[in-house]
Amino acid sequence: MSKKAEPRPTTGRIVRYRGKHGLHAVRAAIVTADIDTLDPEGVRVGAVPALDSDQHVHLLVFTPGAQGFFHEFNVPPGDEPGTWHWPERV
Repeated sequence: MSKKAEPRPTTGRIVRYRGKHGLHAVRAAIVTADIDTLDPEGVRVGAVPALDSDQHVHLLVFTPGAQGFFHEFNVPPGDEPGTWHWPERV
């Protein structure tokens, strides 16, 4: 039985982000830009980083505590620190 291909990440989707620092905690995140919604003019003027592929995304990562959230840019898919992955089905 072949495994179904994962969908491409799109703006507004919820994903999980593995942090790059400390305990590498997994946090909920929302995709704020994907390859189709990234503003090329924003990239051109340096306001928004470019994306390296159609699997890289910009994220708003939610975190407990007073700060509440932070941004991550040009995040690749994966399971190691500094990557995003789809939530597990339960």
